[in-house]
Amino acid sequence: MAKKKFIKTGQCIWCLKKEPEVTFNVEPHTISRQLGATNIGVDICDSCNHYFGKVDNSQKYPMSVELAFKEIMNVMRLLLKNDLNEKTYKTFKSIYFNYHHSKSMMKFNNRFKLQPFFLSSLTRQFKKGIYEVFLQEYHRVTENALDVKFDLIRKFVREDIGDIPLYFMENNGIYMVEENIDNPSFTFNEHVISHINDYGFYTMLIFGNVFFLEVSPRAELTRDVFLKKESENFIGTGFVYSSLKKLKSITDIDFTLRSLHQKV
Repeated sequence: MAKKKFIKTGQCIWCLKKEPEVTFNVEPHTISRQLGATNIGVDICDSCNHYFGKVDNSQKYPMSVELAFKEIMNVMRLLLKNDLNEKTYKTFKSIYFNYHHSKSMMKFNNRFKLQPFFLSSLTRQFKKGIYEVFLQEYHRVTENALDVKFDLIRKFVREDIGDIPLYFMENNGIYMVEENIDNPSFTFNEHVISHINDYGFYTMLIFGNVFFLEVSPRAELTRDVFLKKESENFIGTGFVYSSLKKLKSITDIDFTLRSLHQKV
């Protein structure tokens, strides 16, 4: 029996290489399994799949793209699940955080540094992780991630070239968890595809957070109009969200849900 290959187009959405130059034998999860996700992607070559999860121990603060994304999101997921009375702390493992289950409190451990270089590195890797997840999920659903309009994402995420802005809605401590918290995935319906094509933006909803991703060069032209309109829609009366922010440091995000627990 021939070994299963995880391909549709047969061309990697990241490095753009094809067989036999690259292989597609390893099952590529589009979102980290440690976040409860089960979606399996296609057209992600084994080399690129390995790259995103590989920690570079030669760096001062070793971290990978997927580690940064998983660490931050897993903290949110755990705290939200516990607030829903789903006690999961016994299975929680983290590189950067310690969870005190008696107080439902998350604290940094000594590997998390409130030092500019560490924070800038973690922020950049986290942003790359968000864009990695977007393109892989987009391709899983549409099979269209090879479009040249996504070349800037490829350069940023896979080649570490350039930078792409990331915006988010500041939360007032009220988390509207709409997606399945045990198996996150993202929507790519006709309305969402229209936003990507017309504005160059994708709105990512995950664990009660709202992120706005600039996914194509068109976003540079529509940025002011799109962000103003969409942020105003989310803010509404200001009950759940208070403002739109551009991510500059990972600590800009309330990923330990301080605002939620201050309300309790």
